[in-house]
Amino acid sequence: MTPFRTLTILFAGLAAGLCLAAPASPDSLVLPARLDTLTEGELRIYPPDGARLPVRYQVSWGDGETLDWTLPLQTATDISRYHRYRRFGDFQVRARLRDATGAVSAWGRPLELTVGPSLLKWVFPTFDPITGSPALDRDGNVYIGDESGWFYSLAPDGQLRWSFRAGGPVLATACIAPDPPPGAGGFFRRLFGPRKPARELVYVPSLDSQLYCLDTDGNLVWKTSLGDELYTAPAVDAAGNIYIGTDAGRLVAVDRLGAVEWEYDTGDEITGSPSVGADGLVYLTSDSLYCFDARGRLRWSFGTTTEDYFYASPVPDIEGNVYAGCVDGHVYCLRPDGRLRWRAPTPDEDEIKPEVVYGPDGVLWFGDDGYYLNRKTPDGTVEQVYEADDYIIATAAVAEDGTVYFLPEDGYLYALGPAGRLRWKLEVAVESKDLFCTSAPVIAPDGTVYVGSWDGGVYAFQGGSPPARSGWPQYRHDAGHTGRLTR
Repeated sequence: MTPFRTLTILFAGLAAGLCLAAPASPDSLVLPARLDTLTEGELRIYPPDGARLPVRYQVSWGDGETLDWTLPLQTATDISRYHRYRRFGDFQVRARLRDATGAVSAWGRPLELTVGPSLLKWVFPTFDPITGSPALDRDGNVYIGDESGWFYSLAPDGQLRWSFRAGGPVLATACIAPDPPPGAGGFFRRLFGPRKPARELVYVPSLDSQLYCLDTDGNLVWKTSLGDELYTAPAVDAAGNIYIGTDAGRLVAVDRLGAVEWEYDTGDEITGSPSVGADGLVYLTSDSLYCFDARGRLRWSFGTTTEDYFYASPVPDIEGNVYAGCVDGHVYCLRPDGRLRWRAPTPDEDEIKPEVVYGPDGVLWFGDDGYYLNRKTPDGTVEQVYEADDYIIATAAVAEDGTVYFLPEDGYLYALGPAGRLRWKLEVAVESKDLFCTSAPVIAPDGTVYVGSWDGGVYAFQGGSPPARSGWPQYRHDAGHTGRLTR
């Protein structure tokens, strides 16, 4: 055999060996950690680096069923496949790949999955769309308004307790807080000891310019006309004073009897809600971030150098710092005296519209207009954790077990684990997905997660744990949405 022929055979054999080399396994799989037998699970498969196109995938669902090879994919993009499980149990999902040479990879790393009963506890249909967040009283009753002006109170099992008709749409979130009688603190408390729990009052803003005060039995206690449409939730301080922003850009303070005490004109639109710090200071976002004392005296204001708008509500912490997202794509942290402590950009500098929430570890969570749920550790930069399919305008909620719940404009409620894996994803807006103003999920003390739907309805889901024990774990601080930080 000639040297030339020997080299030819050697190179041919080497080339054949290279062509038949097994490709890398597709280990980048995305699938919720929990499903039920009523919902199809969506599995996303991402091709491994260096995959020789076109590629095909095969999926073992772990329940005895296997998805046969897909059609060839000519581009290195992800692919989605769907499967419905017929029985409860723990399953392992795997995938493998066939590349352009016909070579087949080994099965990839298993993705663990639990299939169990439905997480949906109940649905209460309303007359019209809901954009506010459900509010809860101390007994677990649920309060929500809709676009037609009806305001509902539901028992924890989803049964209607009563309804109240406002004079205009109720798009904002209601606030539930105890009604402290005059002289309940200080000397009298020290003399006579702790008093019995005060009754709770429900404050309902409406587009008819009225702020309604109801008791938890649905009786009207008082109503006050504030002259402008009310789109945002009020906040209530320890003395029972109510603070609310109007569509005309005024911050209004109303006393516990419904009388206007003072107001401040920002000169610009107010899209967020006021917040009350542990020391009683009142914070508001508009064209700037403002700080007032309880008498309405301006303590300080902070504006960006580019005069960008603060869409998100301010969130104070126990040290007196204040956090707020801005449409310039940055989260701002201000010191108690109003000076900038730090500002942190989102990776793509997308607009930030929801208020931030934080867990006991001090990690901030917030969504943006780039479809991302973000987190920021106390000493780190902003990190994109999960990409949804639409804007994230509603505020997230953090549970004690680390689960983060959020509802983007795509109409799905997401539950994300602390490590960043999607635990579950359930549809709550079936017909319309063009939401613009979305209900924020709220976590009850028993772990139930409530959320309103643009389709018209209140949903209750079985959650894993109560709200995180932190300064501000969910929308407007607590399940009653008082907007007030407590020590």
